[in-house]
Amino acid sequence: MAKTLLILSFFFILGYPCALSSQSKSQESWINLERYLLRNLKDYAEKLKEKISVINSSVNEYLEEIEEANDDPELYLSNPLNSFRLIRHMHQDWVSWQIYMEKAVGEKEVANIERLLEKLPQELDVQGAAKDVRVVSKFYNYEPAELVAQDERNSPIHLSPLDCYHLGLERYKEKDYKSAAKWLAVAAKNFSQSEYSDIYGQIGAPHWQMYRDYARALDKLNRVEKYQAYEEAIKLDPYNVHLMQEMGEMELLSLRDPLDPISDDIDSPTNVQEMCRGLKTGNGNANRLVCEYNNFVTPFLTLAYMRFEEVTNEPYTIMYPQSVYESEIEHMRNVYSRCPPNAVFQLYEGVTVCSVSNGYSLVTKGIRERVLDMTGYNRDSDNFYIVSYDSLEPVEVLKLFRAFSQFADVRFTDIDATAMIFLNDVPLGGAIILPDYEFDMFVQPKKGNVLVVFDEKELGTTICPNIAGHGLVMIKFVYQNE
Repeated sequence: MAKTLLILSFFFILGYPCALSSQSKSQESWINLERYLLRNLKDYAEKLKEKISVINSSVNEYLEEIEEANDDPELYLSNPLNSFRLIRHMHQDWVSWQIYMEKAVGEKEVANIERLLEKLPQELDVQGAAKDVRVVSKFYNYEPAELVAQDERNSPIHLSPLDCYHLGLERYKEKDYKSAAKWLAVAAKNFSQSEYSDIYGQIGAPHWQMYRDYARALDKLNRVEKYQAYEEAIKLDPYNVHLMQEMGEMELLSLRDPLDPISDDIDSPTNVQEMCRGLKTGNGNANRLVCEYNNFVTPFLTLAYMRFEEVTNEPYTIMYPQSVYESEIEHMRNVYSRCPPNAVFQLYEGVTVCSVSNGYSLVTKGIRERVLDMTGYNRDSDNFYIVSYDSLEPVEVLKLFRAFSQFADVRFTDIDATAMIFLNDVPLGGAIILPDYEFDMFVQPKKGNVLVVFDEKELGTTICPNIAGHGLVMIKFVYQNE
């Protein structure tokens, strides 16, 4: 996976309704609240437009009158009607205009925001969201400069300069000055490129302040670039005496007690990180992709063969692309959304399982037969296991299955193959990898594909951290034939 824009929302991650955690539920309610607040703000803007329209219409009318007087003021005022109209207007109308201008606009809309303030995300929520950004960006080695959107309006996801600024402040408060400097630099240097930069000074921070805070972070790292950052801030606010005084004090202190600059850390990725980043996939095996038709494993396949692709030789892994119908996928997603509480298990934070029996429906029966045809075996687990994953850490999902007492009915020692049926796409992150083999496997989930791994050993199948999207995969364990 090449480095691309990190698909992140500062606050919102959607999930499926059955296995929503309390955090996901609160995030979903925040989305609904955000929609309401946006409608409320739009209503407020409409009220402002109405008031502006009234003012502009009146100004035009008054201008027409005064333009007539400009031609010959003495002649205009000699007409008693004109004189009365002007004097009456100046005596009465301007007092009324003062009252009209002082009258608050959109009082209902302002009250709506006041009423909902306590339901908005609080400081702890912001800190938690910022931590998630740090965890994912560090795992995938995303630099802040790669994440700021160049075209916010048309980008499905983005971090604005204002987002980057507040991420930098969060890292600064945690005394992580290296990360803080990177985020604050991106915020300051991309401020003017954003089409919404005029708003930032009103609801966030002015441009000079971003450069000042960037300089403060650089000062903590003893880097000389801080002087240039201060100079940029002073250019943007040349009459800020406090800013110039702060820069002078910092220069004086640096001359008295010079310190060596602190360098950024060098990225040293683990094997799992390299694979999840797409830096270590295939080990040469990707150059020999083999596509075949399975028409020999069972008698049925001689009539209705299935196309498959060899992914790796060790362990032997094949992919059956687009082997599950859209109607079947929708059925299984509905099954998951209605999964009863006694069949739902949380394996790990962000990883939830719904157990579904083979005979639950005609669809589950049909998919089971198809998986057995794909593998050539005739024995399997009694259930399908629909796994929903939205974790910010790599998860060895099959190891979690073995450690969980609720899956005691699964005969793990008899497993000879594992089928993973992808029920949705995961745009970024969430790849399936096998890090402990000669041929490193990297599979990006794609709806309708079926991945089959043949191996008698305990597999280290790992799900990479999600960046965007919500993984939903159905697992079927296949046993050795008698």
